[in-house]
Amino acid sequence: MASIPQDLRPKAYASLELLLDVIYATRTLVQADLESIAIYLCVAEATMRPVLADPARVRALSTTARAPEEWRGSITMLQVADRLEIPRETVRRKVKQLIERGLLYADDRGRIRSTPNFDNPAVAPAVDDVHDAVRRYRERLARYDIDC
Repeated sequence: MASIPQDLRPKAYASLELLLDVIYATRTLVQADLESIAIYLCVAEATMRPVLADPARVRALSTTARAPEEWRGSITMLQVADRLEIPRETVRRKVKQLIERGLLYADDRGRIRSTPNFDNPAVAPAVDDVHDAVRRYRERLARYDIDC
């Protein structure tokens, strides 16, 4: 029988648990199907990437609900479709639904952004749930002396 690295199974289990926890936390916020959740997360990551890439911006926004628009990133529907390997028409239809629900919006160039929502009372518990999931992930791997 072939052998596997000793840390493979605990990493796989902990990673799956983390992924499911993130999906669950996002689902409580977005209240949509799995493809829509994936699209929302993809757009939210693209929207937040420029802010998170600059520690000075993160510090400047630490208690501000909304980042200045010029600091926020965006993504095209084609990029979302390519990144998630979801058909373009499905992405277009689901982005339209997420826009109608106020979770996403299109800027003046047709690029998609997540709606600034840190002041939404439902956001903090969802973020806390994801943070707790990451903490559990790290604790689970630490039990097996696996660094993360």
